[in-house]
Amino acid sequence: MRRKGKSTLTRDAGLTYSLFPTAIGWCGVVYAGTRMVKIEVGYPHLKSIEKKILREYGNECVRILPQGEVVENIRRYASGEKVHFKAAFSWSSFTSFQRKVYRETMSIPYGAVETYGSLARKIGCSGASRAVGSALARNPFALVIPCHRVVRGDGRLGGFSAGGGSALKRKLLMLEGEGQRLRRRK
Repeated sequence: MRRKGKSTLTRDAGLTYSLFPTAIGWCGVVYAGTRMVKIEVGYPHLKSIEKKILREYGNECVRILPQGEVVENIRRYASGEKVHFKAAFSWSSFTSFQRKVYRETMSIPYGAVETYGSLARKIGCSGASRAVGSALARNPFALVIPCHRVVRGDGRLGGFSAGGGSALKRKLLMLEGEGQRLRRRK
């Protein structure tokens, strides 16, 4: 499991990152060589997303121009296009429970939502809705693993650890056409 603070990736991994503006805010992708290690979405300012990435991965992480399929798909998604994300990343850094949660979350279709409780039942862990929420809060691949599509059992949003918090979660669900049915937090 990853600890708080700087990533355990080393300078030898060739850490790079790209940042780009979208309709949902500033987004970024971090790579170790050619392998994607993190996606950040929905930051209001360039400085805030860059500070977050450098705090987590250190100053040895080199900024590069945004390019590639993941960047293009994030831009298309943010502009309202239905996108099926395909991205290569390693499952080895996740616990068995996280892998189950993330794989099931990836099966939630565009424009649909699941509750934390129903996701827990689908992976065979009835009653583990809080653990599902904790796993999703650690999701390093926002949008690719669409944790924004998981809501509370009472229909309220629940948390969202991406740059724009629950306001961004609501915006993403509205973008997908699902947000109109969600209740506002009281």
